[in-house]
Amino acid sequence: MAKQKKAAASPAGAGDASRQTQPAGDKNPLNKDWHEKTWLVWPVFALATVLFYWTPLFEEQATIQWDMVDVHYSAQKYFEQSVRTTGLPTWTPFEYSGIPFLADPQTAAWYPLHWPFFLIGISPRSLEWEMALHAFLALGGMYLLARKLTGHMKCSVLAGILYAWSGFFTGHSSHLGMFETAALAPWLLWAALVAIESGKARAMVVTGGIGGLIVLAGHFQTALYSFFALGSFVIAVTIASEDRGSSSKRAIALLVVTVVLAFLIAAIQVLPGLELAARSIRAGADFHTGTNSPLHLGALATLFKPNFYGVISGDYEGPADITQFYLYGGLLLIPLAACAAWGRRRNLLIPLALIVPALWYALGPGTGLYSILTLLPGFSSVRAPVHIWFVVALGLALAAAFGSVWLEERFRRPWLVLALIVFSAGDLWYWNMASNPLAYGRSSFAALYGDAFANYQSHLAGIKAQPLYRIWSPFASRSFGPLNSALESRTEVTYGYSPLELTRYAEYMRAADSNPKLLDGLAVTNKIDAERGAIVKNPNALPRVSVPPQVTFASSPEAARAALTSLDPAQSSIVEGPARALSSPPPGSPAVPARVQVLNYEDNFYRIRYSARGESLLRIAVPYFPGWTAAVDGRPVDVVPADYALSGVIVPAGDHELMFRYRSTWFRLGAILSALAVAAAAAAFAGFSGFPSIFR
Repeated sequence: MAKQKKAAASPAGAGDASRQTQPAGDKNPLNKDWHEKTWLVWPVFALATVLFYWTPLFEEQATIQWDMVDVHYSAQKYFEQSVRTTGLPTWTPFEYSGIPFLADPQTAAWYPLHWPFFLIGISPRSLEWEMALHAFLALGGMYLLARKLTGHMKCSVLAGILYAWSGFFTGHSSHLGMFETAALAPWLLWAALVAIESGKARAMVVTGGIGGLIVLAGHFQTALYSFFALGSFVIAVTIASEDRGSSSKRAIALLVVTVVLAFLIAAIQVLPGLELAARSIRAGADFHTGTNSPLHLGALATLFKPNFYGVISGDYEGPADITQFYLYGGLLLIPLAACAAWGRRRNLLIPLALIVPALWYALGPGTGLYSILTLLPGFSSVRAPVHIWFVVALGLALAAAFGSVWLEERFRRPWLVLALIVFSAGDLWYWNMASNPLAYGRSSFAALYGDAFANYQSHLAGIKAQPLYRIWSPFASRSFGPLNSALESRTEVTYGYSPLELTRYAEYMRAADSNPKLLDGLAVTNKIDAERGAIVKNPNALPRVSVPPQVTFASSPEAARAALTSLDPAQSSIVEGPARALSSPPPGSPAVPARVQVLNYEDNFYRIRYSARGESLLRIAVPYFPGWTAAVDGRPVDVVPADYALSGVIVPAGDHELMFRYRSTWFRLGAILSALAVAAAAAAFAGFSGFPSIFR
């Protein structure tokens, strides 16, 4: 009876009861030889991945491109260089005049699978290997999930190929965080299925650990979609279970443990990231009623015809972003999924639970589900519902696995699924790698980015030799190299390329378009004249730390922002807060202007000596952000917003030293929570003996 109860508690979606999750229990003679050498799947997957990515991994005339360079390469290179030289780059002055670097989730500095590459050294080629590693993980994770559900090894290999080499990964080969999250999604669902079947708390902890990795990969939107997929999957598994009461309780416990543990593991990134997001230009985003990237129905044609929009030929005529609407999953994907429906596979509910809600949501506003989900936390802040396609691709690959099982059982040909594997591998390699310009750049990194970067830096050599320089440009340009090349070259600039630019700073720079004197207050020493192609000196630049002759107080941030239109930073400064008079020097004292000297300066630290006759405002041309603290001769003083976007410190009269330092307000707590959560998860994983055997 005990065995019968255990079997009944297993979801009906797992093949024909849980016996099919174990190779020894598979009665299909066509799979017998495979099960005897099941461990060979993993080296075969590794070899297949290297062969599939051979050109971008080894050819000189192939390289990373677009956001993979502008966002991910620049950030990883800067992080690696900083850790080797100056330490953790909690704050960087090399983007938008200053920004909390590690608070940006896209840096993905705390994602463990990046760490070996940081140790080796970041290069354009190393990012190709990061991508190949995750393609291998996508292949393996999809194989495990499909095998858990079908009990057929060869059909599960086919599912892995159809997912890991699908058009979503090709189209997003320049979006590392999205690529990595989608690669981990099958592992999340597989671990969840194991947890529901076993009912063990430690198995649920493993699911939460994978959820933590997904968050640490650094792409909030696709991480959100992964948990959405988890919820849909768990509901379907529960419905398919023969013991729904028991499975429902396990499913609820699993979801709670996964969400909580994922948050705790990623707290080192999540807590600073939430603080940055709340003060960035994304804080006001609300895509409840509109979005710029829903799924276009015409894009579904790329499922069958790779060049439907002209991606392959180079004559692209599709929606604006060429990376978002390429969906080709192989010539056999849809026919095999249709075979599953034709064969009335009892487990089809599970892939449908992934495909239908995700596809419905991807269509965007006007279809119902999108607008409903934007009422939930997080969903109103994501702008591209088409990015959920990887969930649809995962469901289609699962359905295709069920279809191939039906074909094998119907025709009883040992070579049939092998033929499907070979054909699909060749088909996907040709269209999604060999001939597809989305997969990698068709030139060397030097030709695409390096020469422009080197030329720009050669023109900056004299400027960068000066202390406390800052370079203004009306926009980031690829004529400088990667759009965030200032990070790699450690060049202090006013521009950058990030969706998390500080709101106050962005509004200050917009005001500077009509009031160029604000650039003087920002301590811009040099300007790039885009029309002349020249770098000119700014003779009116104020020092990085200055004492304005007059100080006025604004009752609100809105009032301070409005005053920017006529502000002359050389004459006055605006401080937010209740109006008050600064203490004046004694009557009859000589009119000696305040003197300021920066004694020491690092990325997140200023040591300043000043001499002032009366109470004064030190305006520090660093973007205002929580975490900057100040101390005069060791006594803490407040840091206030000056000129709406910059930092100010009201200091006492006399000769003193001011220490101005940045420490993230949430980093320490996040690090402690993450360390404790990782330790607990590691202990639980070590005690769970079931997982290693499931890899067989």
